[in-house]
Amino acid sequence: MGFDVNKLQKEVKSLKDENKKLKETLEKSQEGFTLKVDADALMKSLQADLLSVDDFAMKQERATTYVVSDFNLQLKAVITKSGEKYSIALPSKPGEIDPNLMSVVNLSLKPVPLVKELEKKPLSAENVETIEGIGPETAQSLGRLGIKTVSDLALSSEKDLKAAKISEKKAKEFTGMAKLIVKSGFSGIAGVDEQAAELLVCGAKIDSRKKLAEAKPEELFSKLKRTIEKRLVKVPKGYAFDLDDVKRWVESAKTKTKESCT
Repeated sequence: MGFDVNKLQKEVKSLKDENKKLKETLEKSQEGFTLKVDADALMKSLQADLLSVDDFAMKQERATTYVVSDFNLQLKAVITKSGEKYSIALPSKPGEIDPNLMSVVNLSLKPVPLVKELEKKPLSAENVETIEGIGPETAQSLGRLGIKTVSDLALSSEKDLKAAKISEKKAKEFTGMAKLIVKSGFSGIAGVDEQAAELLVCGAKIDSRKKLAEAKPEELFSKLKRTIEKRLVKVPKGYAFDLDDVKRWVESAKTKTKESCT
């Protein structure tokens, strides 16, 4: 029985051509990805979201009951490897990538109870490394500027962070995340909605219930009004509050602060 070398060579060439086309298709499709993340970063992001849900629930005025069991998520994505690191590339819209090119990714998160000592410590008092994207080196640079906690970061501006060689885009992300965490600390204060919390943090540099409880309503009201007039904080058209509102915020903060001490 003879062996057809020419036929074998044709088949090998055909396979090489198909492999080349597949590689070109994959590279071309990856150019259009709107999201390409490191696998570790994706897991940390999901864990941070679960912690945010827990923190929000713990700060509610009414008793809140919720149960989070083992969390499983399945994704279809293109997995690439660079060195020892894996990246997960997600398509931006349905049909952008041939489903045959994607792998199935199974992620599993297991909630771990917080230690009691940590539960008593507000997130705003945590080290800046609590913020996603801030590592030891950046935290050290910020620390030299006196920015050591999430609260310090929330009260800083993008310009302040330039001295730590942080880009304007990253500075905006970091301070934005810090402000969200600090503002969540006002949850349960009567009349303090998201906009009022923004004014308190950015306009009056009040970053805790305790500071709000210690504020003099008349002075605080004037300061917040000046903040709006100078456009230091943007507020929706028609947004308004008066001195009585500010008095209610302060009194409610005093009550909440006393409750937390008993």
